[in-house]
Amino acid sequence: MQFIYEIRESSGQCSSGVLTAASSADAMLQLRKNGRVILSLKERVRDDLPATPLRRVRPDDILYFANQLAVMVDTGVPLTESLDAIAAQSDHSGLKAMLESIADRVKGGEEFSRALEHYPRQFSKLFVAMMRASEASGTMGAMLRRVCDYMAQERDTVRRVKGAMVYPVCMLVFCMMVVVSLLIFVLPRFKSVYAARGALLPGPTQFLLDVSEGLCAYWPPLLGAGLVLGVIGWLAVRTPAGRTFIDSAKIRLPLVGPIYRKACISRSLRTMATMVSTGVSVLDGLNITASVAGNVHYEKIWQELAGRIQEGASMADELYKQPLVPRTVSQMISAGERTGKLSEVMNRLADFCDEELKVAIRTLTTMIEPAMIIFMGLLVGAIAVALLLPIFNIAKVMAH
Repeated sequence: MQFIYEIRESSGQCSSGVLTAASSADAMLQLRKNGRVILSLKERVRDDLPATPLRRVRPDDILYFANQLAVMVDTGVPLTESLDAIAAQSDHSGLKAMLESIADRVKGGEEFSRALEHYPRQFSKLFVAMMRASEASGTMGAMLRRVCDYMAQERDTVRRVKGAMVYPVCMLVFCMMVVVSLLIFVLPRFKSVYAARGALLPGPTQFLLDVSEGLCAYWPPLLGAGLVLGVIGWLAVRTPAGRTFIDSAKIRLPLVGPIYRKACISRSLRTMATMVSTGVSVLDGLNITASVAGNVHYEKIWQELAGRIQEGASMADELYKQPLVPRTVSQMISAGERTGKLSEVMNRLADFCDEELKVAIRTLTTMIEPAMIIFMGLLVGAIAVALLLPIFNIAKVMAH
């Protein structure tokens, strides 16, 4: 619950604001601390919020908000006024409601970073940690610009990886639809033709006709079984063991695996570099890096590394032992540790990994397109040849 209050301090100065409390009694208890006198206290009625369901706040919306806030803070606009202004200008119902709530918490005396923690799905641990560091150093504008750069680079990396996967998945789905259509709609017509002739069918042709007959006769239970298996698979993936299995497959699959590994390394290094350069301790930076790694195996690497560093080990020495971390990365981090330029080295490594990722995606896309076309041609061609084999046999018999 939120309450609008007006109080008089022990010094005699009056002030007002918005306070979040479990009840009016709790609000009064908080306000009466340090000799304050409550002049007025009433519950805030949020009748200005839209009655329609709030839109989901996406990463692009957070990036827009961070950019706007950075500009306003850099020009000297107070934080609460900046939040109110961005909320008032926004036509995104979810973002507007969230920013109004954050502004209310800040007006009530809560730190900005603490207010962001109430929205963990929208604001990552990295975002919150950087805002906490900016509050301690008084560099919120510069820190927001760093956050924006990080989020923009992260968004581009995710889009490149997803874009590389879209084409082969679409081609595979289209290929499966073509095959199923042939089995359900085309092959039954050939079956009636061959049955009328009473000829002995070749093995490939008979196999395809049997598959077609099975699909046509038992499609309801097959569809039901497919849906049940899909739900079971979806639930299994959400378990720790299922997530571990999927993440293992992602980094070990041929062609696709190297792309995922490069993406995880790039994201981890850039996160760690951002943390170290903004004054966050190495241990906190490693824990935050683990939470945003995007893969349980890399998450485990950074968590174990944090534990070993706490015991006094060297980051580079520990990374040398990790087979999922390229040796060149470990060597560069070792150089960064020796020269005291760890954040700079990590940023350069992240840029290098990003370039390698771009090249890998272009190479994969170039290879997949002809490969999928050849695969589809061979599959459809094999079905066509199997259907035409009886005709070839009949023509051969007639020729003799």
